Amino acid sequence: MKTHNEKLDHSNVVAVFENQDDAEEAVLGLRVAGFSDARVGYFARDVLGIVTDYAGKGHTLAGAAIGLFVGAFVGFLCGEFAVETNASRIGPPLFPGDAGVVVSVAIVVTVLMTMIGAWIGWGIPRGEAVHRGVEMNEGRYVVSVNAADHNMEAWAILHRHGGHAPMPVDAVRMNPVM
Repeated sequence: MKTHNEKLDHSNVVAVFENQDDAEEAVLGLRVAGFSDARVGYFARDVLGIVTDYAGKGHTLAGAAIGLFVGAFVGFLCGEFAVETNASRIGPPLFPGDAGVVVSVAIVVTVLMTMIGAWIGWGIPRGEAVHRGVEMNEGRYVVSVNAADHNMEAWAILHRHGGHAPMPVDAVRMNPVM
């Protein structure tokens, strides 16, 4: 776990949002405008009160890999079960014989489990923990951008989606780069 996240310190544009939907739309708008995830921070408090950066990618690849291995194993077991119980065959196997049934079922289950695993992993944000400090009040969503020379463009995107400059009530601490 990182003890400090540099995205908030190295940003030259910071906006506070009152609701999560507006903040997520602003992050999407920044991505569409060409700002990379390495330059965009999306901060909020998680259920434990830890300020977390949610701008990173999800766990799609890990979910797909787990689904692949679990699917292959379960598919093999289902294929063996189908052969042993003389289950009705819904379609032709890849090749004749019992091994064809086992391989066909294993492939179908593996593909399905890989897709399900990827979808589950996609929905789980990576969520890089920043620290337990009082960087922001609960219920606030902060989007920070290291916009370099494009700070007016970044601010226009954030403002268009409902972001406002940090105020004392937001309790957002930052050290912007000038």
